[in-house]
Amino acid sequence: MYSAVTRSGILNAARTPLHRAIAGQSARAFIATPARRTTEEPQSVVAERALKNRPISPHLSIYKPQMTWVLSGLHRNTGVLVAGAAYLYTAAFGLAPMFGLDLSSVAVASTLAAAPTPLLLAVKALVSGSLSFHCVNGVRHLVWDTGKGLNNKGVINSGYVVIGATALLTGYLTFF
Repeated sequence: MYSAVTRSGILNAARTPLHRAIAGQSARAFIATPARRTTEEPQSVVAERALKNRPISPHLSIYKPQMTWVLSGLHRNTGVLVAGAAYLYTAAFGLAPMFGLDLSSVAVASTLAAAPTPLLLAVKALVSGSLSFHCVNGVRHLVWDTGKGLNNKGVINSGYVVIGATALLTGYLTFF
């Protein structure tokens, strides 16, 4: 026996048999879990039986991209990129003497000066774009923490401000 959990609660937890019969036909079960498990059944059998009754969740690919969740995902990804690069460089800087490498500022600057201009501009654009977007969008979140701009119009307008400010900062930091 399975007790099905729906959006409105547990189907088999209804008080009357009539309510249970009506709710069982009108509500769709979203999660099926074993109500009682016998000791002779291995866990894999129980898990396999429960998975057969569970619907597959839709993926993000079926949704129309909206500014709110796209900027949220970009904020998380740029945070990981900026923090990850900082952690990797810090670890490399600390371990470099053990491997005979020189990661001093003079050595890094001379290496970057010898790099081809398109590669250097691409790296600068990636780093400055990630850093500027994450910082500007972080300020947007700090404004939201004050309770301002939390309606749909405010969220969309602040999203456009973040995109514009990121473009300006990225261009400035990349080319100047």
